[in-house]
Amino acid sequence: MIRIGRKGGFGFSPLTKALFTALLLGALLLAPLRPALAGDRPLPPREAWARDRPDDGGQKVDLGWSESPSPGISSYRVYRSESPDGPFRLVGERSTDAFANYLGFVDTGLTDGVTYYYRVTAVDRQGRESEPTPLLSAVPEAQVFQAAVTVQKSMVVSLAEQKLYCLENGRVVYVFLVSSGTAANPTPTGNFRILYHDYTHPIPKYPGTVCYYWMGFYQDYALHAWPVYDGVQGDYSGLGRPASHGCVRLDPRLAHIPYYWAPDGTPLSIIPGRFQPPLPPIRGGHTAASVDRPSTQWYFAEGFTGAGFDEYILVLNPGEEAARVDLDFMLPDGRVERREYQAAPHSRLTVGVDSIPGLENTEVSARVTSSLPVVAERAMYFGYPECPGGHAETGRVLPSSRHYLAEGYTSPFFDTYLLFQNPGDDPVSAEVSFLRPDGSVIRETVNLGPRSRGTLKANQVPGMEGTEFSVVVAAGGPILVERSTYFNYPR
Repeated sequence: MIRIGRKGGFGFSPLTKALFTALLLGALLLAPLRPALAGDRPLPPREAWARDRPDDGGQKVDLGWSESPSPGISSYRVYRSESPDGPFRLVGERSTDAFANYLGFVDTGLTDGVTYYYRVTAVDRQGRESEPTPLLSAVPEAQVFQAAVTVQKSMVVSLAEQKLYCLENGRVVYVFLVSSGTAANPTPTGNFRILYHDYTHPIPKYPGTVCYYWMGFYQDYALHAWPVYDGVQGDYSGLGRPASHGCVRLDPRLAHIPYYWAPDGTPLSIIPGRFQPPLPPIRGGHTAASVDRPSTQWYFAEGFTGAGFDEYILVLNPGEEAARVDLDFMLPDGRVERREYQAAPHSRLTVGVDSIPGLENTEVSARVTSSLPVVAERAMYFGYPECPGGHAETGRVLPSSRHYLAEGYTSPFFDTYLLFQNPGDDPVSAEVSFLRPDGSVIRETVNLGPRSRGTLKANQVPGMEGTEFSVVVAAGGPILVERSTYFNYPR
């Protein structure tokens, strides 16, 4: 019963007060469960983090977060900037319906040593986006180093055969039975690359499910061992038949082999039909032009004596008298090793660079100085992985500040190097312009110390992956430039 108090306020009987208090407490308890109003935004994800991905070449960042407390989240968005003040651009979105691992993202294609800044938001099923998480940052740093000579690896999955083929330089080295996606959840076909590795990969969409030896290649698709469910290995007797939600499953006893064999970046082709292994690759060859006159000085920018390479300097003395021949070998750190030889008249002098103490395993440029006019060439024979061959080149008589190279190609089967020699006593900076078929130009700067040798691998220049190109070199002083291409070209 409600009554008016003496001062005009509202008064309540004890029974009314008790009922009112109960109703008020109930409303407070139920308040968090009320439907969101039209203008409400979901809360952002919690406990977000970003960190460098270990054991890579400095091109990836791992991100993760916990679920947003708000119900009805449809996706999470990842934004990136190279400045803490922005602007931030969308680099990835993880749907809670389409992605098994929607609480993580691997950002790829980054630059070693650059600081990247991130924010993550949550989006509900009404399309409303949350405020971003607090600012995250990470610096991708290379922890592994690529060898000077590497095997070219690639993988092919044949859906018709339910097999994974692993190839080195065009030759099949492993074959594994797999299980791809079912008709309801097909495995995507096309050309991909291994983007990242996860030894242990939990699947939030399927609680208790863990996939070991995970090799992500596209969105949420990966090659991985047959899943483990609540700590128990799943029954993989169905290997060889489609059985997955779209990923490519491997025998859990063998999945570690391709996992450790294939580094990030390994090309992966998934084809609907049968796989025909390629014919043996072309092994290589070389050609060199003659010269119209001898000279007392010759230069060679290229030279290498490590990892199965044998290098020779060949000197022709066409004259009637013996010539004194000095060879100056210029190393990357600026050291110069000099050796003196005699070239008899009407003879050929052969110098095995590998046999010279101190030059057994190094990059090296050479200068030939003779007391009489001679002709000099350089020959190199190599076991560039699974691609034995050789090449020879006539030396250059004079250095120049301008150089042009019409040929150039990079691909999983071609490695192209530019070799620089600065024979002078002062440092020289050279601008290298890569001219691509579409008219675009990519530029790199090479700094050369006095009396030194420099190397630039075209495949590792950002934007130069898998392209034809020509080269123009403009240097601040006279230098020598050569190009070497090593290939395992499948017919």
